Amino acid sequence: MSVYNDIAPSRQIKRSTTQKRRRLNEVSFQQEQFISPINDRYTILLKDGVTTATIYPIISPDTIPLGLLQFLCDEYNMEIERGETLPFFDPFTLDEFVTYWFDQSFVAIMCLGNSPLTNDDEEEDMRQWENECLGTFYIKPNHPGQRCSHICTGEFLVNAGIRGKGIGRTLTDCFMKWAPKLGYNYTILNMVFETNAAARKLWESLNFKRIGKIKNSVYVKNSELPIDSIIYGKDLIDKTINESSSYRFDKIKYYLETGKYPETADRQEKARLRAGAVHYSLENGKLMLKGKEVIGDPDEQFRICLNIHRNNGHLGINKTTTQIADNYHWPRIKETVGSVIRECETCKENEGNQDNNNKRQKRSNNDVHNNPQEHQISEHVQAVISEVQEAHLEGYKQTYAEVAASGLINYPSKGTYHSLVNEEDIDPDIIRPRVRTYKR
Repeated sequence: MSVYNDIAPSRQIKRSTTQKRRRLNEVSFQQEQFISPINDRYTILLKDGVTTATIYPIISPDTIPLGLLQFLCDEYNMEIERGETLPFFDPFTLDEFVTYWFDQSFVAIMCLGNSPLTNDDEEEDMRQWENECLGTFYIKPNHPGQRCSHICTGEFLVNAGIRGKGIGRTLTDCFMKWAPKLGYNYTILNMVFETNAAARKLWESLNFKRIGKIKNSVYVKNSELPIDSIIYGKDLIDKTINESSSYRFDKIKYYLETGKYPETADRQEKARLRAGAVHYSLENGKLMLKGKEVIGDPDEQFRICLNIHRNNGHLGINKTTTQIADNYHWPRIKETVGSVIRECETCKENEGNQDNNNKRQKRSNNDVHNNPQEHQISEHVQAVISEVQEAHLEGYKQTYAEVAASGLINYPSKGTYHSLVNEEDIDPDIIRPRVRTYKR
């Protein structure tokens, strides 16, 4: 890929890494850094089924290579220069970018491989981040103050050299997994330009809802008139369930293990807990329901579905759900299986091959209909042709519909032909049409 340099003069000026790091450490944040509940990296296989990539949770810019920060700054400035997706006119300096991207934010960065990110100066000189870094996103409060602290917003940046490869969807999936762990249950994407078709298509495919539109809100590059922007919103926690199944199962397990109620439980919750716990049991430290292991962790649910789907020949949603339900229990297993199958590359490839086969079969059928000279004419149809010729010579003339019907071979019994032929005259392999004539 080509890395944008014209608007990143700091990348052209040769300064020592130590000097850069010292200046970066001078950047002050308005909010004290929080302790993240997310410490584990999120490692996945890319679409090719071979390449490994990892999304790293980042709390502070001091913990990652300076060269990686500079690359992300250059990518962001390149997007600003395009003038089609971001509200800024002027590019950021490295310090400005770090302050904007990391202030009050939980940041995630996606890179090839699964080696830990370090800020070792000697090691980072050997890294080519334009080839290794795939993208990044941040999660931060959408509003100041505690009254709306359950609502977050986010921003996504994908390496310009690899767009269209599904990286944006992977980053968004991770965003929706990690945001609830940070205490958010709703997210708002405030200004998605109406001309940003790729982003709108992605988020609408992930069931983000249009919750508003700002008329004439932004001027994009090379446009004299302002365009609209869309506000998207999405529930990060299913509101049809009063509490997460994982939390509910944890409380039941705690009650069975200790015989005590959670400290925060009120009288109604204690009653529900006693009634619900009757149906569960503990076996070797595992919560069981009617002989099935109860799985509360969504990540573990996904892994179980993925393994069973892959190891049993990529069966469909119903058969895979049945196999899982024989040994495991959690709410809405079928929905989890559906998510796994939609993301399965093998199933996508098989579906594509089936679509191609259907298209070839359709073309073959069209070729047969478009080339009637290739039809094999049965002796019965040949007899009809002779009858038509004889009737014509004797002064009789057939109606157009009857002659057309008499030339059909193995055609479905509907339309005009069906009205002319009795059911007892129809053979599944051949047609015995009859010809009616009228006097001229």
